[in-house]
Amino acid sequence: MSESVLSSVVRALSILKLFNHERRELSFMEIVKLTNIPKSSTHRLIRNLVNEGFLSQNPRTNYYRLGLDILGLGGVIYSRHQLYHEALPLVRELSKELEESAQICFLENDEVTYLIRVESHHPDHLLTQIGHKNPIHCTSEGLCILAYQNKRQIEKVVQSHLYAYTDRTPTTRAALSKELQFIRKNGYCIAEETYFKNYTSIAAPIRNHIGQVVSSLSMIGRTRRFYEQDIDVIVNKIKHYAQKISEHLGFYD
Repeated sequence: MSESVLSSVVRALSILKLFNHERRELSFMEIVKLTNIPKSSTHRLIRNLVNEGFLSQNPRTNYYRLGLDILGLGGVIYSRHQLYHEALPLVRELSKELEESAQICFLENDEVTYLIRVESHHPDHLLTQIGHKNPIHCTSEGLCILAYQNKRQIEKVVQSHLYAYTDRTPTTRAALSKELQFIRKNGYCIAEETYFKNYTSIAAPIRNHIGQVVSSLSMIGRTRRFYEQDIDVIVNKIKHYAQKISEHLGFYD
């Protein structure tokens, strides 16, 4: 690696290291002042960091903040949770409002991983704890992310062995493809007793700063409880909070 390239890497890292809990967003001139890097070089570095997803720009303020793709550095799950610290109050709010457990999930190694979970007061003990991994094809939280991935990733799941956890689990290519089409058209997924008998999950996609679906917001509860309420209201609430979380990550529709 040449000295000029190494210098650019060091400078780019120095920009990323400026952001913390006290400095969540910075203006261009604040970055210049804090790093002592010339304006022209700072502009080039920021442009490259934004293009790579390591920084995002708030269109309302034009300030810069950490982008979601920085999570790829090291692949540390907890760093994802840390970046989602602004979303946690919203997940708590949703859970309290609808009195059901809520969570934020990612796809990781062909499984869905639970990164934030807020428990309801109901005594439901499911395999959805933080850090736990579940199959994609039978969970609304997994399908809601998969529907927006590239064809190669979708095909990998569709062509895999689709185990039947219940008599409602989608186990054929046609059934799974139909469900993914529904999600893309309507912006949400309802998985009614497809993984656990008597339990339904509802999920909506969360987008990053460039509109890519990178995670999902979901609720899991007893099927009976969901239908005792107005399920359309539940769906719209989840979609609303997923949009708010997306905005915290830099996406504005």
